[in-house]
Amino acid sequence: MNPMTTVGPLLAGRRAVVTGGARGIGAAIVVAFATHGAHVTSLDVVAADDPVFDPAAGGTIESVLADARDATTADLVVAARPDVLVNNVGHFLRPPRRFAETEPAWWDELAEINLGHVLRLTHAALPVLAPGASIVNLTTVEAHRAIPGHTVYSAYKAAVHQFTRSLAVEEGPRGIRVNAIAPDLIDSVQVPYDDIVAEEDRGTWPRWAPLGGPGTPEDVAGAALFLGSELSRYVTGTTIHVGGGSKAAGGWFARAEGGWTNRPRHA
Repeated sequence: MNPMTTVGPLLAGRRAVVTGGARGIGAAIVVAFATHGAHVTSLDVVAADDPVFDPAAGGTIESVLADARDATTADLVVAARPDVLVNNVGHFLRPPRRFAETEPAWWDELAEINLGHVLRLTHAALPVLAPGASIVNLTTVEAHRAIPGHTVYSAYKAAVHQFTRSLAVEEGPRGIRVNAIAPDLIDSVQVPYDDIVAEEDRGTWPRWAPLGGPGTPEDVAGAALFLGSELSRYVTGTTIHVGGGSKAAGGWFARAEGGWTNRPRHA
C-alpha cells in the first residue's frame, strides 16, 4: 500500500491497544484511532466516559478496567493481538522534591509506572506482532532535559527513550516499528495548566514556545496517529517532540515586544 496515494481512514481494520486510554492524552489517542477505523482496546484503572467519535470508518472502542502495572494486563494485550501498541501510562506520583529528600520506595513506584509496564507489555506483545506493526511509547521532554524536583521520574523516562531506540533496531528486520512521543506544554489531566499556573502568568502562554501554548491532547494524538499508520512506514527509532518547539528553543522565550530572551522574567 502506498500511503501517499491511499485515500481514506489511516487505520481501517487495524487493532490497537492504548494504555491509560480513559482520560487526557490517552483518551485523545483512542478517539483518533477509532475515528480512523481502528478497533481499539483502551486499558485504564478508571472507567472511561462514553467516547465521542465518528464511526463512519468502522472503528470501535472497547474500554477495559485494567492496571498497566499488573502482570495479568499482559494477557489482555496478547489477547487483543494488536497491530499498534501505545504505551501511554506514566506519572510523577508525588509533588516535586529534591532527590536527597526522596526514598527508595518512591523510586520503585516511579520505576513501575514509568518503565516497568512498558517493558512487560511490550515483551508480551512482541510474539503476536506481525510485520507492519507499530509500537508507540509516550515519554516526555524531561527525558531529554532536566526537571528539578523530579530527578528519578526523568531518569526512567530517559530509559524509555533509549529502550525505544534499541528495540527499534532489534525489531526492524521483522518489519516492526518502534517510536516515541515526547509531549511538553500539553494541557491535560496530569498537567492542568489552568490549575498550576497563576492567573497573572497566563498571559505569557503565547510566549512559552515558538508556537505558543499550551497544546492539547489532540496534538499528541495526531503524532500517535502518524506513528501508528502507514504514513510512518519508514520511520523507526525516533522521537517526535510535541511541544510547540520548546525542545528546539532550548530555554529561549519570545519577548512580548519582539525578539528572544533566555531569562523568563524578561519575556
